[in-house]
Amino acid sequence: MAHSVIQKITRTALLLAVTLLLQGLRLVIPVPPQISLFFIGSLVNACLVIAVLRTDLKAGSVIAVAAPVFAYLEGMLPLPFFIPVVAVGNLVYVVFIWALQQYGLRKLYIAAFLKAIVLFGGFSLLFALVQVPPKITHMILFAMSWPQIVTGIIGLVVGYAVSQRLKKVDR
Repeated sequence: MAHSVIQKITRTALLLAVTLLLQGLRLVIPVPPQISLFFIGSLVNACLVIAVLRTDLKAGSVIAVAAPVFAYLEGMLPLPFFIPVVAVGNLVYVVFIWALQQYGLRKLYIAAFLKAIVLFGGFSLLFALVQVPPKITHMILFAMSWPQIVTGIIGLVVGYAVSQRLKKVDR
C-alpha cells in the first residue's frame, strides 16, 4: 500500500513539473500569443489528461489548480483574481475526464466543451462584477472561448495516446 501511495505522489510531482515546464515555454519560445495559446494550451491539457488517466483524480486536481497559479506568476494571467476562474475550469475538465473515462475517447471530448463553457461563463461573470480594461477583457474572453475547445480536444487526443503508451511501459 505504501508503495502505491509513493508512486502516486511521485507521478503527480513529475507531471506537475512537466506541466509547469511546458507552460513556461511561453517565456522562451518567441511566438505570437495566439500560437502559444493553442500550442501550450494543448500541451497543458494533455498533462491534465495523463494525470487523470495514469494516476487519479487527485493528481489531475493538483495540477489543475497549480497551473494557473504559475501562469499568473509567469505573467500569462494579468490579474490574480483570474486564478480561481482558470482553476475551476481546469477542475471541471479533469473531473469530467475522470467521470467519462469509462466511455473511451469518443465521449471525453465533452470535457473540453464543458471547460470552455465554464471558463467563458466564469470570466463573463467576473467582468460583470469587476472593472477590467476593455483590451484585457476582449483578449481574455477570446482566449476562454472556442480556443479552449480546440486545445481541450487536442490535449485529450495527445494525453490519451501518451497514456496508452505509458500503460505498456508500466507492465
